[in-house]
Amino acid sequence: MKSLLIVLFVAVSSLTTFGQETSTMNGTYEGYIDGAYVFSDDEGYKTEFNNVTSEVIAEYDLNGQKFVGRQFSITFTVDSELDEDDEEIQVSTITGLLMPI
Repeated sequence: MKSLLIVLFVAVSSLTTFGQETSTMNGTYEGYIDGAYVFSDDEGYKTEFNNVTSEVIAEYDLNGQKFVGRQFSITFTVDSELDEDDEEIQVSTITGLLMPI
């Protein structure tokens, strides 16, 4: 029974991410600014992420100041959604964070 539940969980999890491409980048965490998680790359270009998965938040408290100024390897997805004016917007979600040793 336990094996069946694990198989079902993996199957459902894979269906929810089917078709979503993940990307990665390296960046320095600037903080949670105006409702977005902001990272900057080596050239100073800032990237804003709208959402973070619960797994990432459980490991890294990005709402506090502890990780500001720290380097990360960021894995993320970008989805298209309609805003309140029915215009298509890009919504980016951090799905994984790794801090280099």
